[in-house]
Amino acid sequence: MKFLLAFLTIYLIIRYIIPSVFKMIFVSMFKSANKKTDFNKSSNSNKKKTNDKYGEYIDYEDIDE
Repeated sequence: MKFLLAFLTIYLIIRYIIPSVFKMIFVSMFKSANKKTDFNKSSNSNKKKTNDKYGEYIDYEDIDE
């Protein structure tokens, strides 16, 4: 009877508690990753890249003479 109770307890822990713990861990990891990417996006948006020194792009294969 003690074996059955121990087995049932272990089964319930594995079945319900461990997935909840993993879910909380992954949610916190994704939140921290989103904060880092939001920081990178905001820092890149302040820098405007211009291609004035390179000129206009011309695809020579499309020009028909």
